[in-house]
Amino acid sequence: MSAKKIVTTRVGKDFAESSAVLLEETAETLLYFRPELHSGGVRGYLVRVKRKGSEGWEGKKVQDFPKVSIPEGARIEVELKTEVVERLCRAIEERQQIVAQGLKRGTTEYIVAEKSKVVLVDDENKKAIFDDLLARGYTDDFWTLLEESQPELATRLSVGHLYAEKLRTLDEFAARLDSKYPETSGPDSWQSWIYKNKWLFGVNYTNTIEKARVSIGGIMPDFLFLTADNFVDVLEIKLPEEEAILADPGHPGSFKWSAKTNEAIGQAVTYIDSIERFQDALEKEILREYKIKASCVKPRAFILIGIKSGWDEQKRAGLRRLNSSLHGIEVLTYSDLIARGREIAEMYKQEATEIAV
Repeated sequence: MSAKKIVTTRVGKDFAESSAVLLEETAETLLYFRPELHSGGVRGYLVRVKRKGSEGWEGKKVQDFPKVSIPEGARIEVELKTEVVERLCRAIEERQQIVAQGLKRGTTEYIVAEKSKVVLVDDENKKAIFDDLLARGYTDDFWTLLEESQPELATRLSVGHLYAEKLRTLDEFAARLDSKYPETSGPDSWQSWIYKNKWLFGVNYTNTIEKARVSIGGIMPDFLFLTADNFVDVLEIKLPEEEAILADPGHPGSFKWSAKTNEAIGQAVTYIDSIERFQDALEKEILREYKIKASCVKPRAFILIGIKSGWDEQKRAGLRRLNSSLHGIEVLTYSDLIARGREIAEMYKQEATEIAV
């Protein structure tokens, strides 16, 4: 669904040119209506343009239709399909409304806010039009109009909107940590929620690959992360109520992986091994299903488990030391992830502040 925009440019007293209306397009030709507005109504030209090889559309005028030579007793027929006639009539009707409002000086924008209703866009009614566009679901048109009329405001609002969205997600994240949710089963599971909000891991992750959509052998995770440069990474999710690391009673001041974390590390190693062994097949499947040329070279794995509530500095340092012993695998807690999310949100806040200055 899209709201249509009409642009007029007055080029003389009570006379204006209007944006062209595409009536029909084929592989070789375009047919469009070039309207002209004057105090008495709407006139214009039907123009058929033929493509010139690979150079695009040729715009050189060959001959005016009224001047075409017709042999005596002969006739020329120009077929206009039903949908072409409808578009032409609708374009004329919309521009007749503009004429009825009086032709404005300079270049003027109008919006067809609803069927057969053309609205002039000016400073007085701009907010009402924007509200109407949003209410009708014309979100893209709202941003297009705003970017064209007030680009700096559009940028500030879009960045501010993203910042507000990040804050709402972080609030939801914090609320989820106070409740119990399943690990992987169901639409409300931690797996579903995390993959829907993958930005928490950083802007580097742009897509997810579902195992169900890529048919290959080996043991694969339910989802794969795809980085901005199209490398594949793995995420293994465990519950926040699980312990990530435990104190090692045999070595005071030392820590060890919990049983659940050890299990997750083992799963991650298996996934990485399968991805590397079936690299060619997996890359072909991703290209076939997602139309993305991905690379499965040296995938990394992240394990999300536990929270750091009540951890002292010694335990925090213990997790860092244990992570340093892993190769291509990193264990993160939900506390780490929400902290990353806050840093990203702060970046949007800072950008919005700088734009506003």
